[in-house]
Amino acid sequence: MNKGTSGIAAIGLATGAALLSRGASAQNPISSGTSTRTATFMVSVIVDSDCLISGTNALSFGHTGPRLKTSAVAALAQTDQATHFSVTCSKNTRYTLYLDQGSVANSTVNARLMAGTNAGNTDKLLYQLYLDPAYSTMWGDASSSSSNNVSGIGNGAPQAYTVYGRILDQNMPNSDLYSSIITASLTF
Repeated sequence: MNKGTSGIAAIGLATGAALLSRGASAQNPISSGTSTRTATFMVSVIVDSDCLISGTNALSFGHTGPRLKTSAVAALAQTDQATHFSVTCSKNTRYTLYLDQGSVANSTVNARLMAGTNAGNTDKLLYQLYLDPAYSTMWGDASSSSSNNVSGIGNGAPQAYTVYGRILDQNMPNSDLYSSIITASLTF
C-alpha cells in the first residue's frame, strides 16, 4: 500500500505545484509589450525657386534677295519670321526674360547685326527682334538703354513665348550665309 499511496501523493504534489505555478503567474504577469512610449521628429524640405528655358529653335529667314529701290540701288527686302521657346519656372516664381544683342561685334540691342560666314566678307546684315507681332517693341537685354522684356510668374508648367524677327530695309550685302547667336536670359 505504501507504493500506491506514495504514487498518489506524488501525483497530488505535482498537481498542486502546477496549480501554484499557474496561480503565481496570474498574480505577477511577465511584461508582454503592452506599454508604449513615443517620440516625434520633423520632416522638412526647402523647395527652391528654379527656371528653365527650353525648346529653343533657330530663327531662320530662309532665302532672301534684292529688290530695286527707286534710286536703282539694290536693296535687301524686308523679311519677317518668328520662332518660339518655352520658360518653365516653379510655382509663383517671378521672372524676367531678356534677349541679348547677339554674338556679332558692334551689334547692339537697337541695331542687331548678322555677319557673313565666307572668308573675307566684312558685310553685316541689319535685323531686329520684337516682342509683338506688330513689330513695334524691340526685345531688350536688361541694359538701361533697352528696358523692353517679358515678365511672368511661374506656374510649374512650360509657358510659350514667340520671338518676332525682321530683316530691315538696307543696302544689299554680299551673297553669303549671315548669322548671329542670341542668348536668352532669365532672372528670377
